[in-house]
Amino acid sequence: MVEGSKSVFWQALIFTIVIFGLGLLFGYYLESSRASSVELNLLSSEVSLLDEQIRGRIVEDSNLSCEIAMGSTFAFADKIYEEALNLEKYDSSSKFNKDVLVVLHKRYDLLRAMLWDESIKLKKRCPSFHTVVYFFEYAPENIELKGRQGFFSKLLLDVKNNHPGEILLIPIASNLDLASVQLAMENYGVEEMPSVLIDEKRVVSDIVTLEEMEGFIFSSS
Repeated sequence: MVEGSKSVFWQALIFTIVIFGLGLLFGYYLESSRASSVELNLLSSEVSLLDEQIRGRIVEDSNLSCEIAMGSTFAFADKIYEEALNLEKYDSSSKFNKDVLVVLHKRYDLLRAMLWDESIKLKKRCPSFHTVVYFFEYAPENIELKGRQGFFSKLLLDVKNNHPGEILLIPIASNLDLASVQLAMENYGVEEMPSVLIDEKRVVSDIVTLEEMEGFIFSSS
């Protein structure tokens, strides 16, 4: 009986080790596949960064109509917003590529900062839209902060959906060590996270209703 019990024990142990090893191999294969996709996104973001630099110069230096210039600006904002949403899927599931994901987030925040700078210049010529810059903390650990940021994200998305052609919504992470972002925050007095900067004039960091946020935005002209 003792020998039989030992045999069953070793068989169970070996079976467990094999299953565990197969699970690790499958996980590694899955993450390798994700890593390839993330690397491709990283290269794509490099191209987008260069494209935005050239596109911004053309919009600024040419005599494009406000309709065309604004259409290009809003379309680019929508593009990087959709790409950032796809990136968040990797954030929630990946365990092996955090450093690469942080670099990607920095790339997208640089694109957004460039887009914001372009929009400020464009508004001087075409003052028919509002910039709403949402500063938040990337990957916060504090539960209360997560809740506040979730509320602001939903609120601003609702505002944007209500006024798609009038509001340029630009989310930017505040804690990724980007000097340009830090300088902009200091310049406009953004200190608390999350905060919403409206038309480079007003900072909103308190919990407000949808109607109140829309009132802040459309009274800033």
